[in-house]
Amino acid sequence: MYEDRSGQAASGLARFWAGLAGLGLTLLLGACANVSDPQAPQPQPDPSAAASPASDAASAAAQQAASAPVKRTVTKTTYVRVRRGDSLQRIASAHNVSVRDLTAWNHLKNGRLRAGQSLKLVSTQTIIVQQAAPAPAGAASAANTAQSTAQSRAVAAEVGRHANSVALMWPARGHVVEPFEPGTTRGIEIGGKAGDPVLAAADGKVMYAGTGLNEYGSLIIVQHNKDFLTAYSHNRRLLVKTGDTVHQGQQIAEMGNESNDRVAVLFEVRRDGKPVDPMPYLPTPQS
Repeated sequence: MYEDRSGQAASGLARFWAGLAGLGLTLLLGACANVSDPQAPQPQPDPSAAASPASDAASAAAQQAASAPVKRTVTKTTYVRVRRGDSLQRIASAHNVSVRDLTAWNHLKNGRLRAGQSLKLVSTQTIIVQQAAPAPAGAASAANTAQSTAQSRAVAAEVGRHANSVALMWPARGHVVEPFEPGTTRGIEIGGKAGDPVLAAADGKVMYAGTGLNEYGSLIIVQHNKDFLTAYSHNRRLLVKTGDTVHQGQQIAEMGNESNDRVAVLFEVRRDGKPVDPMPYLPTPQS
């Protein structure tokens, strides 16, 4: 299902991937600046907005109550790597958990383990949190904007540099239903249900989001640095657009079966525009 159906199709796909390098300039040229009009009337302060001593006291009391320490229960997830000779009972005893919970957390059906496998451990604990007093609405909005801008700049800096690798997370929760085969497939297929979330495998910039290539269906391409791109195909719905900055774990699409014979996301890793096996760049295979 992955082989290009004709030399013309293969040539078109090659030109598409090769042309992605030029998209960055197009995106930059498409950005526009908002310029304020110096002749526009300026808003005048409202004399009635002056706060009274009573309202100041009430505000101070509310802030003090909001900043009081509170107890919270948090869930902590850690991972342990299976060593040769380990068993579920031994690992469960070493980490003070039950075999039943260990089996459930990792979706183990037959209880078999393999050396090098990563097992999830889940624990809960109660912590005391000193809450910060709520900031004024204007200050909170400005802080959020500044944080978003800083994050976007960090991603832009990463996208603009060369790198020898890229650290990825799984873009969907499901099993690999089609592995990577050089010369035959372009990536791996991860199965699931229609509407399942498709996540950005790493921080990056959306270089393409659309349906311009029939063979891919609804396609998203994210650039992570100058050398690595990831692609997500056959989606039911796209949640980002070309030019967006995305962060690792952010939902970017809903899984579907557009231009495919089953519900799955075709996940590709491309280095210098050429498809490579995604598995070496992903964590331990999902159970």
